[in-house]
Amino acid sequence: MNKIAKTAVLAALALCPVSGAAQGTDWKDVTHYDKASAKKQLTDRFVKYVTFDTQSSDQTSAVPSTPGQKKFAKELAKELKKNGAKNVKTDQYGIVTAEIPSNSDKNPPVIAFLAHMDTALEASGKDVKPQVHKNYQGGDIVINAEKNLVINPGNSPQLARAKGHDIITASGDTLLGADDKTGVAVIMTLVQYLYDHPEMKHGTVKVAFTPDEETGLGVEKFDVAGFGADYAYTVDGMDLGQLTDETFNAKAFTAVFNGNRAVHPGNALNSPFADNVLMASDFHTLLPRHRRPETTSDRRGFILVDSVQTQGDRTEVKGIIRAFSDEETQELVNEVTRAFNTVKSIHNKGKNFSLTFTDQYKNMKSALPEQMVTLAEAAMRQEDISPVRTAARGGTDGSQLSFMGLPTPDLFAGQYNIHSPLEYADADVMEASLRTALRLVSLWNIQNAPERP
Repeated sequence: MNKIAKTAVLAALALCPVSGAAQGTDWKDVTHYDKASAKKQLTDRFVKYVTFDTQSSDQTSAVPSTPGQKKFAKELAKELKKNGAKNVKTDQYGIVTAEIPSNSDKNPPVIAFLAHMDTALEASGKDVKPQVHKNYQGGDIVINAEKNLVINPGNSPQLARAKGHDIITASGDTLLGADDKTGVAVIMTLVQYLYDHPEMKHGTVKVAFTPDEETGLGVEKFDVAGFGADYAYTVDGMDLGQLTDETFNAKAFTAVFNGNRAVHPGNALNSPFADNVLMASDFHTLLPRHRRPETTSDRRGFILVDSVQTQGDRTEVKGIIRAFSDEETQELVNEVTRAFNTVKSIHNKGKNFSLTFTDQYKNMKSALPEQMVTLAEAAMRQEDISPVRTAARGGTDGSQLSFMGLPTPDLFAGQYNIHSPLEYADADVMEASLRTALRLVSLWNIQNAPERP
């Protein structure tokens, strides 16, 4: 039995969701939870955090990819210490880790909450000017009148369920950074809440803030063993109740075509002339159009060529494959291979053809103990939130962490229209995310710690 399978089996035996009544006194009664105060803390933190320019970059392999992420990391480390967190560390990659020591008389698992500090590449994260639109009553929210940037239930359907909520946007020149500074704000507010309310019993809680989620490079540097958590949740989801326990399987492919373009094109007939650019074009054309991203949705995977580069007689085609099941992943690998082999047979003057596939990440569902996800659903229901299990058409830091030995599904955080100037955060959904996380802390306190190696 491999390490991942063993972890899942032990966790399934150890975890047992229970009702709020079975716990004894409810955590909100013990701490006299004040929803309005929590929402204000979340809002104040969030509008401060988005002013840090933490946009990541795909033009370097360095981690963090931009200096603003390290600046933000230092600020978060300082705030963690102020709110009673222990063992606060910022490593060379800008990864911030900390722990809240157990005050429990039990032996519960060590749980963790993670969020990423960087913002997306699609729009600037510099000089973000947040606007808080209080008590939304429907209709348009004008982000920037001059640019005619407006959100409403037509282009942002979740707003139809947000009457009375406080909505936070940028000002039209930048993205907001809700992805994932909503998650950062939720986790930091949880840290402060546990510090302010020692009467709430809990096991050891770890927290981490990571760089470069948008480029996929940050979590590769994460020291899972040194972190020391048994189970974790990223707080990087969107709408109320969203619980992501499944992601794509992800592969990359590289096809190389070598030709002979040294022959003058005027003398190409009956010569060794071989056009590597045409080979690459044929390869792209032969890939099935009904398996492209714009023709697929829900649980159907896709193939995408994302770069074609030519230098002299060599053309390199790079692409990606995304699918939820191993069977469909192999089916798409076969489609790419079939197209490649057809090009080889047509262009017999070509030479040194090659096709390679690389695993990027796997569907995390197989690495998640089912009852770990069930416990998150129980936490939501006990907070009068309807959980919605979601399969992400992409990857998360959790999908990598889960196969690094730390099972990590994703919780909703109240971020919408991400990666664009229409991005917004819902402060009331953020507050619901905080309650879910605090409820999880309470529920985990009455679980049995798994057997550790």
